[in-house]
Amino acid sequence: MSSLAAARADNFYYPPEWDPSQGSLNKFHGQHALRERARKIDQGILIIRLFCFYVKLASIPQCGLSWTSMGWNVNYSIFLCFNSCFLTICFRFEMPFNIWCGGCNSMIAKGVRFNAEKKQVGNYYSTKIWNFTMKSACCKHEIVIQTDPKNCEYLIISGAQKKTEDFDVEDAETFELPADEVKGKLADPFYRLEHQEEDLKKKKEAEPVLVRLQRLSDSRHADDYALNKSLRARLRNQKKRVAEEEAASRKRGFGIRLLPASEEDAAAAAKVKFSGKFDKNRRDKRALINASSIFAGLSSSSMTDKRRLELESKRRKICAGETSSLLAGRFKQSSWSQSEVKSSKQKLSSVNAKR
Repeated sequence: MSSLAAARADNFYYPPEWDPSQGSLNKFHGQHALRERARKIDQGILIIRLFCFYVKLASIPQCGLSWTSMGWNVNYSIFLCFNSCFLTICFRFEMPFNIWCGGCNSMIAKGVRFNAEKKQVGNYYSTKIWNFTMKSACCKHEIVIQTDPKNCEYLIISGAQKKTEDFDVEDAETFELPADEVKGKLADPFYRLEHQEEDLKKKKEAEPVLVRLQRLSDSRHADDYALNKSLRARLRNQKKRVAEEEAASRKRGFGIRLLPASEEDAAAAAKVKFSGKFDKNRRDKRALINASSIFAGLSSSSMTDKRRLELESKRRKICAGETSSLLAGRFKQSSWSQSEVKSSKQKLSSVNAKR
């Protein structure tokens, strides 16, 4: 076998500067044997170079990701996404509750899905503790959420804050569901006997609400024909109103449908005041007065203004005198017109002398 064939067979090339004391070729070049796939190996993440496929979480219980037996409500799946020329393992993480983004303080609702990187950060007995790192879509802020197998919940490590939501059962006119430990105790007949009086009291308190809700539902759905008639009439009125608004918008040359006029809009438009030249001049004069000196002495600027006023008065007097002389017929030729007359007379005398 030739040297070229041997190099192609084992795919190793040792440069002339390599020495066996320097170790392997990967150590000599300062790189990992898995190349680009091992760029996150320090985080416990290995990039898999496979063909793209999609796998549901429930179909891979052998990976240790199925926590349904512990009461977990895990709503994420595993898939592979392209990263340069390789494929990276990512997890489609679904937000388990409402949170506030730490970057832009916007709310991220429950059920919003993210592409998250998953890695193991510890163990709780034999259950692994997983860490999910994702970036919010609003401001690309990094959010880190970690599982808590002890309490069967999720913990926000950094990048966000859980939204606290308190609901009043009486205001919402709903019923408070029993807790999990109470559900387990309901199977005990002695526990039911001890709390029978309390249950009857709760029933009496909730009975008026149930009766009122039932009457309201019966009154709304008693006459199907009347409900259908009112619904169709409302739909016809809505179509007519939309057609009128579109016609009014086309008449004004707008490409969008305008909302109907209201008293609030008219009052807000009446309060709008556009600044004109008069207001600007008044503000300038007020600013000039505020910036001027409060003493009675004449400054250089006041002297200049006085001189300007005197020149303007003289100019007005001169213009008034010329106007009156023109109206009276007493017009005095200017020096320029007199010079023109003299030059024309000299030309005529020279022509006569030549003749």
